[in-house]
Amino acid sequence: MDFSRLDRNRTLLGGTAAILFLVSIFLLPWFSIHVTPQQTRQDAWICGTGDSSCTGFDTFPILRWFLLAGALSPLILAWIIIRGHKLSWPPGEMTMVVGFTMMVLIGYNGIIDKPGSGVTENFVSLDYGYWIAFVSSIAIAATGFLRSQAGQRRERKAPGTV
Repeated sequence: MDFSRLDRNRTLLGGTAAILFLVSIFLLPWFSIHVTPQQTRQDAWICGTGDSSCTGFDTFPILRWFLLAGALSPLILAWIIIRGHKLSWPPGEMTMVVGFTMMVLIGYNGIIDKPGSGVTENFVSLDYGYWIAFVSSIAIAATGFLRSQAGQRRERKAPGTV
């Protein structure tokens, strides 16, 4: 195990993004609900009875597991680099793909298809934890992209040669 293979800036970016992402999933509110008397009478609570904010872990029962697995991708990338595993693709490429996938899933489930249905969807607003998770997923993708570009020192072959 050779820790000197890790670039300090990329490691800090990826590690900080993963930690912020995990904190935002478990602890920070992603969605806030503007409570009205109509909702109180109809029991139209999205986050649970009496709760006016939801975390990402509470809101999405299936997506939460994909997001947790995606948050581990910078750690897996660091493990691959430290151990010097030989891959058939540039190290960091899968971390980049996972980060972009997380970004698209978070963007879709927060901006395009908010939790709730019908009238209750109009009262749901995005909270600061959602934006921290969104930016953290972009930072995870950027970490993978920067790492995949670091090892691109291939010689060009002449056209028509194999």
